[in-house]
Amino acid sequence: MTLLASAAGGGLAGLLGAALAHVLATWAARAGSDAWLKGPFGPPFFTVALYTGVFYAPIGARAAKRAAAGAIAFLGPFLGILAPLYVLTRYGGWGMASGSEGATAPWKLAIVAVYSLAIWSTIAAIGAAAAKTKPWRGALAAVLGSLSGYAVLAAALKAFAGLAAAPWNPASLIPLPVNLLDGLLSGAGLCLALSLDERISRRPS
Repeated sequence: MTLLASAAGGGLAGLLGAALAHVLATWAARAGSDAWLKGPFGPPFFTVALYTGVFYAPIGARAAKRAAAGAIAFLGPFLGILAPLYVLTRYGGWGMASGSEGATAPWKLAIVAVYSLAIWSTIAAIGAAAAKTKPWRGALAAVLGSLSGYAVLAAALKAFAGLAAAPWNPASLIPLPVNLLDGLLSGAGLCLALSLDERISRRPS
């Protein structure tokens, strides 16, 4: 498979993941998912966990060309976000009282830590599962490829500030352009990096 085909396939998988994630998250939000599994403290989390899991599932399946990798890519962020926040929203020591508006600084730190760990460990797991070389090389390639995709996304948002201006509308089934672009670049970057790693390993020393 050529590098272009790898990037295109990953990009299409990312687009599909972003679009499907938006639709499912919207349906869940309409059904009241902000209250699902949440304790008396902290912000809601189920919808975010669902969105993130669905976002990465097609990318994982495409990268490894196995449905099992898609399941790993879904369960990693879904359970990785849902399980710790399920516990933390039952503990008031983080300073966010029941019914308070907005997250306190400790809660913001907890959310960033949980979200980051769930996402980047999932990306590494996708790379390890999809690697045609050694698993650690695949994991590293996936992380670097995803970082490259995020860098391109950040540059695009700076160049076209209007992309990120529209807020998510829980009443609309139409995905936001920035989310679709995120999926496209995330999938393309990850799959391209894995193909580059495979190609480099085939070069004679």
